[in-house]
Amino acid sequence: MLKFKALVFIRLRSQVDDSPGNAVRDGSKRLSELNIKKLRLGKVIDIWLEAPTREYAVKEIEMLSDRFYANTVMEDWDYELTEIESFPKGIDNG
Repeated sequence: MLKFKALVFIRLRSQVDDSPGNAVRDGSKRLSELNIKKLRLGKVIDIWLEAPTREYAVKEIEMLSDRFYANTVMEDWDYELTEIESFPKGIDNG
């Protein structure tokens, strides 16, 4: 079995209002002199997995992202998939 680390990025679609992101942007402006024009919050899901092939891992990550991780009515998703030699300490190798 091959070992992988996947990062799934989930963000609100651009046409969806991001009230929490606006609040963080406004707070950032009070603490910093940066001229932040837009700030949007999102989620990142870290996944360590085993799969028989890269193609199978891609297929399954895409299916999970589209059907389970993201609310595709209002969120878009993307991912990075990296083959790794071993899992980090603390990740079950069984």
